[in-house]
Amino acid sequence: MMDIFVIPNSSTPAYRQLYEQISAQILTGKLRAGDALPPVRTVSSELGISIITVRSAWEALEKDGFINTRTGSGCYIADIPEPQRNEIKAALLRERIRSLVKASKSIDYSESDLLKDIHDAFKEEK
Repeated sequence: MMDIFVIPNSSTPAYRQLYEQISAQILTGKLRAGDALPPVRTVSSELGISIITVRSAWEALEKDGFINTRTGSGCYIADIPEPQRNEIKAALLRERIRSLVKASKSIDYSESDLLKDIHDAFKEEK
């Protein structure tokens, strides 16, 4: 099966965890156009979550253009051109940055401290 997991009792709903992991794998090229997603029932069984949860993730992925469903055949990774992939990556990152900035402001954390922390985090990831 694909490299996905669900963290029980997370504040992020299980369907969203699946969506984020699979969309990230598509955007980074780990999952490629034409690759088949495993059947909903298989994922449900292997992860110990409901079929409805997996189906919700698959529906969200299809709605956002990450996958295509072929009736009677299953779900497949959509062909997303590189420029569009880069636009999606940037939009997702901007969304997370806005959330981070909002959280920082809510606790009166300075912009310079936040930027320093981001810079340090980049150094740690090398």
